[in-house]
Amino acid sequence: MTGRRPLRASLYVRLSKAADERNLSKQGMVDDLRRLCTAHGFAEVALHVDDGASGGIRNRPAFKAWLADATEGHADVLVAWHVDRLSREGLNVAAVILDVIEGKDPETGQVVRPPVRLIGFYDRLDSADGEGFRLNFLIKAELARAELSRMKSRAQARVRRMRKEKRAIGGLTPYGYQRAARGSLELEHDPVSAPILQDMVRRVIDGASVGSVARDLNARGVLSPRDHAAMRDTGQPRKNKETGEPLPRQAWTDETVRRMLTNPVLLGCLTEDKKIVRNGDGSPVRRGEALISDDEWAALQGTINGAKRPKTRKAPDALLSGEVNCPECGSVLHYHYLVKPDRKQEYKYYRCAGRTRKGNGCTAAALRAEELEQAVTDFILTTFGDLEIMKKVYVPGDDVATRLAEVEERLSELREDRKAGLYRGEQGAAEFREMYASLEQQREELEALPSRPEGWKYIPSGRTYRQQWNGADTVGRRKTLNEAGVKIWAAKCTTDNASEILTQLQKLPDPPQGLIGMRDGIALMITVGDDIESRLSGNPDAVAQWGPDSDWETPALKLN
Repeated sequence: MTGRRPLRASLYVRLSKAADERNLSKQGMVDDLRRLCTAHGFAEVALHVDDGASGGIRNRPAFKAWLADATEGHADVLVAWHVDRLSREGLNVAAVILDVIEGKDPETGQVVRPPVRLIGFYDRLDSADGEGFRLNFLIKAELARAELSRMKSRAQARVRRMRKEKRAIGGLTPYGYQRAARGSLELEHDPVSAPILQDMVRRVIDGASVGSVARDLNARGVLSPRDHAAMRDTGQPRKNKETGEPLPRQAWTDETVRRMLTNPVLLGCLTEDKKIVRNGDGSPVRRGEALISDDEWAALQGTINGAKRPKTRKAPDALLSGEVNCPECGSVLHYHYLVKPDRKQEYKYYRCAGRTRKGNGCTAAALRAEELEQAVTDFILTTFGDLEIMKKVYVPGDDVATRLAEVEERLSELREDRKAGLYRGEQGAAEFREMYASLEQQREELEALPSRPEGWKYIPSGRTYRQQWNGADTVGRRKTLNEAGVKIWAAKCTTDNASEILTQLQKLPDPPQGLIGMRDGIALMITVGDDIESRLSGNPDAVAQWGPDSDWETPALKLN
């Protein structure tokens, strides 16, 4: 039909690492879901993919984002390939999904938002089928849980069998080794990677950090373990399994180097979960000649874990960890807490995850935590600290509003059908007039009754943002940032590159109300959500009060 907004569909695909009898591919499942949307006239608004994630893990990022599309009003329909792609936890997660579909608060069970529709492609489940859907959904959810239990049992039996046979339990051939020609179970030194790894060991023993070793390997263009294995075994770079296109090289990271240098496979032993597998007499099971000596192994572990080097202790909870974005590469900034016992000093700073975890080559420097957190706090309190917090709540429509909407929809359908030629001839025209007149009469009767349409509204909370901020702990303040829709981009800059970085910030996607400026050597862009923006627009001076002032090295630029 024309003139009606199509239902918005959010798609979800989970591809596990384990193969199954259906031999699923990610693109194949995506194509299936898109064909389903086309057939139903849905408009795709989001695609969420958990690639290589187990259905036994509940907090999968894409799965949570998919459910959030429904709870936050971004989608009218949730589309999945199969129930076992959603979860393998059975009734536990099935109950969570049903609350989302039915628009219920998980704690009170009350309807707090519009319901959404759930459709499964492979199992042909559809929540529009009423009670039959609920029963089938719960049965299939439990079947998925039982299948996971069976898969785990089979995997455990395989591990026990391979351990008994003294065989390696899956995974890549350890870096530094290659399979010996005389048998696939035995290893020998790889002439290319073994010298590289032995040099890494010597450098760390001599005092180099694992981070500096990783950066040097990247700078010299040394292939990562996976890229090296592909070139050694096939003579070609790694390729996308679905498209056959070459994949970009993986970068060396701190974690890759540390994981490699703390694995006793360096001693030529068969390992499982970084533990040496032993024979019945307690001796280690050997797979090949050791890459380093026992003395070098002891020195290496002592250097990595020794007291002479600065230790990164478990960091206390930080206000902005995961809340700030790097303008250079788009990654989030993570909080780092470093203690140097010999100097009795603590260092607290934020670093780009693209550089430290993803190894994407980002050159953004670390930011001092106290300065960044203070700048954000000043922005919150000075810009909208005295605004009252308004709580967004869903108001369900009453029966009259629902019935009136149904009548309006049926009238629209009749008009479209008539335009399409379905009521031709004298008899058809008479039938059309009779049905249309009946519906118009129903509409008039319903319009005469008191009605309350469904929708969202804001209600006062009785607290200002300043009161909530000052009375909250770190977790509470971070929650306040999220609920206020605050988004932050930050980068370290100097007088030499300040102009370049500020220009880079301005080229980011058009933000709502907010500021760009430089303070304490930190270039910042901070924006707020729609609700606060709309209320600040009635007081244009509210944002301008936050800088420029004596603390600002570069005047703040007001956005919008």
